[in-house]
Amino acid sequence: MDKADKKTIQNWTPPGNFNISILTADHPEQERFTRFAKAWTNLNSNITWIPNKRESDLPGFALKENITYSALPLERELAPFLSSLESLGANVLSQEIRQMLDRIELPCELTLYIALQCPHCPAMVKTLIPMAAYCEKIGLHIIDGSLFRQKAETDKVMAAPCLILDKDFRWTEAVPETELISMILNRDPSRLGTSTLKNIIEAGDAEWITKEMIKTGKIFDGFTGLLLHKTWSVRLGAMVVVESLGEQAPDLGLKLAPILMERFEGRDIPIQGDILYALGEIGGLETKAWILQQITHLSHEDLKDAAMDAVDAIESRLAP
Repeated sequence: MDKADKKTIQNWTPPGNFNISILTADHPEQERFTRFAKAWTNLNSNITWIPNKRESDLPGFALKENITYSALPLERELAPFLSSLESLGANVLSQEIRQMLDRIELPCELTLYIALQCPHCPAMVKTLIPMAAYCEKIGLHIIDGSLFRQKAETDKVMAAPCLILDKDFRWTEAVPETELISMILNRDPSRLGTSTLKNIIEAGDAEWITKEMIKTGKIFDGFTGLLLHKTWSVRLGAMVVVESLGEQAPDLGLKLAPILMERFEGRDIPIQGDILYALGEIGGLETKAWILQQITHLSHEDLKDAAMDAVDAIESRLAP
């Protein structure tokens, strides 16, 4: 933090006080974010920085539940950061944009990669944060790609700004608000990623996933990831969908069986147990044969029991 940044922070007088959470991540850059919050506190008391034990892949600050800022707001990014904070509780969007945002029913994930030296990134930050502040269906994660290079490489980001919608569609330059919202509204549900589907599960709308998969006749690209998720409640929600497919669209549910069998090896025991349960709900004769073959290799008694329960479930469903 240079002298100019310190002076800007000291002179900032927002309309009220803010609470910002410091996210915790097992990452070597975590300490930099903690030190930044302490340095800010010494300069300006209008922000209360609250340690948050919520697990996060990257260090960062939670401006709202749906807005994560994995960057240090310095240099070019300080002004848009301050402006965005001021917009969190203010109505800064046009009526046209608000009306379009009100039509969003399906949660989405926006990931914006920035770089401190980028001349175009500040405008993107100032555009996106007010939109996410207004519409909680938008999950926004802003990441400094120069600070988190490995993450940027994983997401195949070559330059900043780079805006990614649901890990699929991307823009590498400024995008008009109306174009972005139109793309969000007209997404193909079958291409939704695991993170977006997880948000839908956590919102209690597993039935929507079932209906849309039956409507399209496809197992969504990101759905399998829900059944393999480390969080039990997410897997439980996905299991509800599997049960519904077994009852309402058995032919479609059967398409999921070979995918789960392929992903079984090497998973944690609780996840393997859930996979076996799911296979019992949607599997066929080939699935039954595969499970019987697996039983000879299973050493954990709970898994053996789950496998036999799955075989019984398949036999019961297929019985004349």
